[in-house]
Amino acid sequence: MRFRVLGALDVRDAGGAPVVLNRRKQRVALAMLLARANEPVRTSELVTQLWGDQPPPSAAANLQSYLAGLRKVLDDDGGAPRLPASRGGYLLRVEPGELDSARFQELAAAGGEALAAGDAVLALDRLTAALELWRGAVLEDLPLPQALEVEAARLEELRLDATEDRYAALLALGRHDVAAAELPLVTNANPLRERLWELEMRALHRSGRQADALATYRRAEVLLREELGIEPGAALCELRRRILDGDPSLNPARASAALPQQLPLAVPDFVGRQEELALLDEEPGPLVVITGAAGIGKSALALSWAHRAAERFPDGQLYADLRGGASTVDVLTAFLVSLGVPATEVPPSVDGASALFRSTLADRRLLIVIDDATHADQIRPLLPGSAPCTVLVTSRNRLSGLVALQGAARVELGPLATSEAVALLGRVTGEALVMTEYDAAAEIVLLCCGNPLAVRVAGANRCGQSLGELVTDLSSGDFFSAVVIPGDENASVPASFARTQERLTFAAQRLLALLGMLPRSSFTVADAAGLLRTSVTSVRRPLSELVAWNLVRAEVDGFTVDLLTRRLAAALGGAPSPAPVAPTLSPRLP
Repeated sequence: MRFRVLGALDVRDAGGAPVVLNRRKQRVALAMLLARANEPVRTSELVTQLWGDQPPPSAAANLQSYLAGLRKVLDDDGGAPRLPASRGGYLLRVEPGELDSARFQELAAAGGEALAAGDAVLALDRLTAALELWRGAVLEDLPLPQALEVEAARLEELRLDATEDRYAALLALGRHDVAAAELPLVTNANPLRERLWELEMRALHRSGRQADALATYRRAEVLLREELGIEPGAALCELRRRILDGDPSLNPARASAALPQQLPLAVPDFVGRQEELALLDEEPGPLVVITGAAGIGKSALALSWAHRAAERFPDGQLYADLRGGASTVDVLTAFLVSLGVPATEVPPSVDGASALFRSTLADRRLLIVIDDATHADQIRPLLPGSAPCTVLVTSRNRLSGLVALQGAARVELGPLATSEAVALLGRVTGEALVMTEYDAAAEIVLLCCGNPLAVRVAGANRCGQSLGELVTDLSSGDFFSAVVIPGDENASVPASFARTQERLTFAAQRLLALLGMLPRSSFTVADAAGLLRTSVTSVRRPLSELVAWNLVRAEVDGFTVDLLTRRLAAALGGAPSPAPVAPTLSPRLP
């Protein structure tokens, strides 16, 4: 289901159809429960918020009627009860991603963290997505009791913080023209936010409008004196002084003499992949795609090689992580600014920025690492022209279009060899433990299918257990908890798998879930057609999609899907409804 409170209260069922709730107090009760989603709310608190300090005698009975009506419409999805009774109150169960205010807070926090870390491209992407969730004032169609007024004020404060961070990200990317055009309206609507005045002054100054920037300061000064009886804060006063002094550091510096060195830290305990490293050490060519399943170690290989090959690229290294879906023009802008091009000179269109990028790279030898690409069109505008550069791309997708049209070399990553995966487990758990329980270590690696992320997380998650006990967890219903580090989505095998799964078409997702029910790794195209109850011709498209995303491997005599993928697909995909009749599988070796 979907619950939206950033605007009028709106509830949608699993199919996207609106859930109609005509009783006003019932809607307010739902809003109260959503404000405390997944937490118990006392019955007395609900009564007080709905009827005040002197509720009518029928209040408790009316509340039960409202909540019974909510149960009826919210439990239609067939899952666990949405509104189970809790001692002395009620608890509304909301899944991750279902409540817009929770999603807003996640995106805004991620954007703020990215901005603080200096990743303005990612920050702008996350903050823009967060603010796009707002449709109006919080619960604008309802009379808000005190508790909801407090929650609405809190969310509004977070919205303004995210708005300020977004404009800071725009300025960091050199897009002060956009900020200068938009900020006056935002500042006028929120005139007591000194940071907005400061951002507007910076945007105007960087756009060459020094007089307007100083006039903005004067307006802020008058307003703060008249409304609050205070002088502008130290940050505003200091910015005004620097503008008057002509401080050159207020404008983005042309950094043509500086070499961009943007590579993130390489994995310090990288093991294996000697054959692939040797392939890269040979003249890699202008475009290389490292492809493989989620968690297989694509980024680790790319960064390990990039650091050791950095000296071969005397003009520096550029890096972009596309996992968050950063726009191509933002990536190009960030690259060009780091190469010394003033952001004001970067064209706003992808084609224009790409052309300028190619011109800027002429006669330069750089290494460009682009991590976690989804499709070929993300990459093409980022390719140099005739410059002696190397572009290294990682992707869960095979990106066959780049191979076909741009002549990319493809490096395919499979599972680590058993000895390498055991060595990796030893780096995480301690080599002495692995040597003592080598057979158990080898079994862990086998259960993780040689997937480096799964091996790392399983080893790091060990909490005083022997490796034999960890084998038991990985072999049982505790498998998921063994490959998830709570609170860290980057260290979650199911979350990593789900990010691939959500990129598939519906037919491919359904086929993947059904493949998770297979008792063995190998199958034929006829088996896949039987699972989907369709023809061999019709099943080829979703099957090819799974191959393209490295979820299924094409073999000479059929296809294989490893145990880790089957377990994740079965658990995350869910059993289809109605359950299909199990197909007759072709006779094959297990």
